[in-house]
Amino acid sequence: MRLILSLLIFFFVAGSFQSCVSKKKFDELQAAKEATDRALAETQSQLQTLKGENDKLKSTLESETNRLNGEISSIRRDLDATKGQMAQVQEKLNMTEAELNKIKAEIAGIFGDYQKSGLKMEERDGRLYVITSTPVNYKTGSASLTRAQRKAIDELAQTLKNNPKLRILVEGHTDNKKFKSGSGTDNWDLSVARSMSVVRELLKRGVAANQVAAVGRGENMPVDDNNTAAGRSKNRRSEIAPDPNLGNLIKGGN
Repeated sequence: MRLILSLLIFFFVAGSFQSCVSKKKFDELQAAKEATDRALAETQSQLQTLKGENDKLKSTLESETNRLNGEISSIRRDLDATKGQMAQVQEKLNMTEAELNKIKAEIAGIFGDYQKSGLKMEERDGRLYVITSTPVNYKTGSASLTRAQRKAIDELAQTLKNNPKLRILVEGHTDNKKFKSGSGTDNWDLSVARSMSVVRELLKRGVAANQVAAVGRGENMPVDDNNTAAGRSKNRRSEIAPDPNLGNLIKGGN
């Protein structure tokens, strides 16, 4: 009897121990499953977030691509339009240059006929100048012409009278020395006086008033070095140029 009781107690204890071990294992597995479920849920949530961000990036990229393509198309249209405008401008420039060369040739031809008397054409910095046999230069502070200069101007007057449709511009210039005068005049006034001295000589010789114009440049367009006496002497001058503001010089506009 005692033996049977002992066996029963042994089997009960063993059963209880086995039951405790199985429950502990179950709890561990249950905890592991719950952790896995949480991790899976978190991963799925992150995946959804990434998918949303990816879709947003795709949409933004597509929108930006469309915008850039539109800008590129607009730039191409503007470039094509600019090329067309440049071609038109170049065509006009070519026409203007051809017309200018024609006028230069005609004017040079006119004065070329009088080279024996000392008149000739010279191009300087894109402008035409009439060169007389005697340069029209002046003493310091003076606008008076010498006898030789008057004779050279007389040659010019004959050319103008023989070509009444030709217009000229007389430019007066000074050196950079300050003009001292009690009347308060300066180099601008002196340069105008020098150009007017040539104009008056031309008018005295019968040149029509509408063929000549006078302008003073002051000291601002030197042809030589103002730091030397010889250079300043060359800068004190009057020059004659076909008037650029009167259009068709040879054809005689209004």
